[in-house]
Amino acid sequence: MKKIGLFLLYIVLFLAALLFFTPKENLYYYAEEQLKPLHVVIGYEDVVDEGFTLSVHHASLYVQKIKSADIGKINLAVFGFYNRLDVENVVLDTTFEQFFPPIIEHLEVKQTIFDPLNVYAVAHGDFGEAEASVNLVDRNGTVYVTPSKMMTKRYRNTLRQLRRSKEGVYSYVFKF
Repeated sequence: MKKIGLFLLYIVLFLAALLFFTPKENLYYYAEEQLKPLHVVIGYEDVVDEGFTLSVHHASLYVQKIKSADIGKINLAVFGFYNRLDVENVVLDTTFEQFFPPIIEHLEVKQTIFDPLNVYAVAHGDFGEAEASVNLVDRNGTVYVTPSKMMTKRYRNTLRQLRRSKEGVYSYVFKF
């Protein structure tokens, strides 16, 4: 029994060391290269390897060479059985201000081994609260938005594009 416990301890320590010493910065820059064919570029960022996680500070997001957002902080934790992406202080560019409130305070994206084919996200900001789920096999997703007062007053045209439930929650179904 003692040998089995020692063997399991060695496996756990090996996996922890593997995660700690993985070149996360290189993997981040590889992911950036994979986004370029989609015309998505993240620039002017500071990338910091924090042991088990990777942090990106002060990034600018460009989509089709158009500046789309400034991102305060991105924290990425990839453990295989539990993956999490936290994004804080996103300020959309002023060109999007006529369609959507410019500040997204927090966005959290999760994927777990218990449900590996689905990705879940939660966000809150000036627009209100949003929850999303994306099925990677069917390539479809659903977003549920509980709008803030500012969203219902100033961005009615955007809300008209969404389906409203009786409880006042808006939904949007998409396929990619």
